[in-house]
Amino acid sequence: MSDFIFPKKGQIVEGEAFDVKKDRILVSFSAATEGTIYAEYFDKPQPQDLTKIVKVGDKIRAKVVMVKEEDHSSMILLSRLPLLAEKKLEILEKAYQEKQTIQAVVKQAGEKGLVLNFEGFELFLPYSLLDFELKEKKEQLINQKLEVLIEEYKENKNRPKIIATRKPIFESIRQQQQEERQALRMAELESIQTGSILEGVVESFESHAAFVRFEHVSGMLRISQVSHHRVDKIEDELTKGQTVRVKVIKKEGNRLDLSMKALLPTPYEAYFDAHKVGETVKGTVVSKLPFGVLVELARDVKGLLHKNEYSWNPKDNFDSYIKIGDEIETAILSKDIKKERIALSKKAIEHNPWSNLNLKNGQDISVRVESVTKDGVLISYESVDGIIPTNEAHNDPKVHIEDHYQKGDQVNARVIEFNKDNWVLKLSVKRILNQLERAEFEKYLGEDENQEDFTLGDIYTDLKKKK
Repeated sequence: MSDFIFPKKGQIVEGEAFDVKKDRILVSFSAATEGTIYAEYFDKPQPQDLTKIVKVGDKIRAKVVMVKEEDHSSMILLSRLPLLAEKKLEILEKAYQEKQTIQAVVKQAGEKGLVLNFEGFELFLPYSLLDFELKEKKEQLINQKLEVLIEEYKENKNRPKIIATRKPIFESIRQQQQEERQALRMAELESIQTGSILEGVVESFESHAAFVRFEHVSGMLRISQVSHHRVDKIEDELTKGQTVRVKVIKKEGNRLDLSMKALLPTPYEAYFDAHKVGETVKGTVVSKLPFGVLVELARDVKGLLHKNEYSWNPKDNFDSYIKIGDEIETAILSKDIKKERIALSKKAIEHNPWSNLNLKNGQDISVRVESVTKDGVLISYESVDGIIPTNEAHNDPKVHIEDHYQKGDQVNARVIEFNKDNWVLKLSVKRILNQLERAEFEKYLGEDENQEDFTLGDIYTDLKKKK
């Protein structure tokens, strides 16, 4: 018996398992009696069946937690838990010293941070050292494993004070993600050239621009490049999340200038495609110029109606009665896509009554009296207007033309001036009358050449009586 020692409480002993049951192990070592380890003192969490993890003869190292001596018997209770705790503390201390990560379980989400558990030891992780994304869903982390580093480790009598952190971890992840994004961004930038046509999504707005994101890069779409028409507020034309098709009009370093309107026809191009030369179109008068009027045919599309194209009638003063804002109908004479010019004509859609009229000076025609003015007798002939000037209306100065001519009278008159281009038709009644009188005079001369007592006054008197 002298070879046996009786261990003291707190002593570390080592022996062999010689009897293994489901809930306890008997350990033999150099002592007066065997030591007993119950399942709850073997490991945490408690094993359900010790026979499945320990065999007879296995070496077991444990700590004496209780010694009970009596006259006829004694009992020694052993526990592996203090030794396991020390080992786990060594792991924590090593992780702190060597800045190694460990896996801890989130047990609680407090006001200032998370409470973690590592092999029975409590760690505190302040929210300031936690990823922002994880902080937003902290309640969902409970009972989940979290990879952490030991920020602070202080020994205390009962248990150490341990502060955990994820800051180096998420900063490293972010740095890696940033490098990956930068590599993808540079690769995408290299694939984009001036003139490239891309499809992207409107990401954000500035006062006079929108930013369009592609896969990994974005470009600037200025307000002036959204449309060929004037845009006062870019948000009126685009919305966040809208998919747009753009053209790269300038690439300078990492900067991309984009354009939507470069892929759209100009207002003039669209109008030219829709309308042909000779087509009748409507528009609104927007400006009066010395040489004509500007007509807006569509939004930001204007055509010039030159004064020479107002009317077939050169005396028609179109400027005098047309007003800005009036809608007029014209025909397209010509169009120039490069200069964005459209020539219009009003007279091209009107009938020219003079076009088929052919008269010669000295020709006698029958005309209709329309009215009498101080300038003469206004007449009509085959839908054109003309005038018999006052001094050509009669060969007798005593005749008052206002009384002599009535509206609706048919009068024979002689053409004394005809210009179809300038719409001029002047006639004379006086010349016909003079010709008639000369003919009568010559007739009288022929009949009475042998009458010596017949005078010139008698001839005129006789002609007047015949009238």
